[in-house]
Amino acid sequence: MRKIAFPMVLSLSLLGWLALSAVAKDQAPAGSAESNFQRGFFLQVHEHDLPGAAAAYENVVSDSAAPPALRSQAKTRLVQIREDLASANFARLMPPNVLGYAELVQPGDHIARILNMMGLLGATEARADSAAQKPMALGNGLYLPADFSVSPALVAELKKIRGAAVGVTSLNDQGRPGGLAAIHPGDCDLLRGAIETAVQLLEPGEPIASFKTYRIPDVGWVMLTARLVFVSDSRDQLAAAAERLGNPRAESLASNDLFKRAAAESPNALFFAYVDGPQIVKRFGSQLHGPDADMIRGLLDLDHFESLVVALTTTEDGIRLRAEMNLMPGHHNLLYALIRTAPITKRSLSLVPQSAAGVLVVGLNPAGPAVPADAANPQGLSAMDLGREFFNNVEELAIFVLPPTSAGDGHQSMPEIGAVLAVKDPAKSEALWNQVLSLAALFGAHTNKAPSAIDIAGKPGRAYAFSGAPPIAVVRSDRELVIGTQGAVTAAIQTQGSKNSIADEKTSQLLRLMPDTSKALFLDVGRCVDIAASLSNGPDAQLLKAIGTVTRNLKVSVATDEAPNRLTVRAEVTGLPQFHDIVSLVNAQQEQRAAKK
Repeated sequence: MRKIAFPMVLSLSLLGWLALSAVAKDQAPAGSAESNFQRGFFLQVHEHDLPGAAAAYENVVSDSAAPPALRSQAKTRLVQIREDLASANFARLMPPNVLGYAELVQPGDHIARILNMMGLLGATEARADSAAQKPMALGNGLYLPADFSVSPALVAELKKIRGAAVGVTSLNDQGRPGGLAAIHPGDCDLLRGAIETAVQLLEPGEPIASFKTYRIPDVGWVMLTARLVFVSDSRDQLAAAAERLGNPRAESLASNDLFKRAAAESPNALFFAYVDGPQIVKRFGSQLHGPDADMIRGLLDLDHFESLVVALTTTEDGIRLRAEMNLMPGHHNLLYALIRTAPITKRSLSLVPQSAAGVLVVGLNPAGPAVPADAANPQGLSAMDLGREFFNNVEELAIFVLPPTSAGDGHQSMPEIGAVLAVKDPAKSEALWNQVLSLAALFGAHTNKAPSAIDIAGKPGRAYAFSGAPPIAVVRSDRELVIGTQGAVTAAIQTQGSKNSIADEKTSQLLRLMPDTSKALFLDVGRCVDIAASLSNGPDAQLLKAIGTVTRNLKVSVATDEAPNRLTVRAEVTGLPQFHDIVSLVNAQQEQRAAKK
């Protein structure tokens, strides 16, 4: 029995091992395919590594031993990834010759930044003081709590939306645009599902490259792909978009050199718009006729109009807007020539205190060598010197406003206002402005007070009296002339040579000055509101003081960069007020009004 049993057991073990080996061999490819699919899914959904996910899915699709259902899912996801890669740059989907183009990209990310700046995404503990306050009544049984916040779930869903873009290729006689629009719902299933559900109510059309199409009455056509929604007034535009979607080398707006340069200067923008100058002139230039057309061509030199660009973006601490007009080399745009001035050197800003509530700085003339001063015997003055002052002598002008030094009588509560002139010939400027103010005080001041000599921080000057207004002082400092109320002039003279000027490196970042910046405006909104409160009385003053507290960190800057072939207007807002502070302020005002009734 034992001799028989052993061979039988050995045989059965051998057969079992062979059977298990065969099963393992049959399942090995399937297991490898599942591993690749899981890796692709992880890279696609969690790591957002689309090229890596595509490679993993391609391995599954090419694996003939993989289960059919798994291969089908891999094919579907591979198509989605390829469309996501193709639409990473919306301009890749647009026709090459557009009149204008605009896109909205990753709106959820930018909205989240703005909400965070306003304290709407902050920790609950940070608003514990607000939670104890009464909610603000909105009417009809609705209330807004002081600790109101936006749900992270809503923000997370908004972040899933990739964005949208539109390219305008034509305008009909009624001004109606034609072209192509693309919408990418991203991973926002709610938006995608709403679109896919709504289009079923439209008249179906013939598919384009296997993509479903529908007719939109009085608009055109809509086409749904695996990840995108295209809308156009022309089926030909949809067919061309489908071809560009599947062919990365197809000619598109993204291959336009002018557009590529403009887009490269606006990375990560929430909103970006582009107008193609040559295309505009080509389409509509021939429609300009008559004397008005000749005047427009002479003023604007349309043949050298290259592009117009607008970009809106957010940072961790602010919102930025940039508008840019580009001209071709050799242009003769007279309108731009009239407004263009010399770049700012920041010489005048070295006398503007950091405590300024507002500053306007203008570059007027190119910087040049100083004219030797002869204070004892300045050159004679003539009526033409006033024109020479602005068109030759003054290199840069900075006008600033400081909060009142104290609250008291009418004069003391007025803000301090001053102007710093960075000049080539300070002696000539001093003599000229003293002459101008002397005449003004003599004929328009209605006062018997004669100009008086003053000394500010060791600098001699003169003060001029005017009825109903604080005296105006004129003091020369090195190559700068300071004119303004005595408090402003004193602050400016004391600021020069210190690290307390607005030209200080850290402070000047608020102005965002560039090498071609010719004009700039900076406002500390909180300080400006405080000044308005000092000029008001009663309830208005109290309200303005409360608003000043809420806007204490709010700052606004606007600047123009005026290069030979480019005009750029930049604006920035930082230090947005906290939302719960705004609610508390409004709530307090409502309670005050209710108490008076």
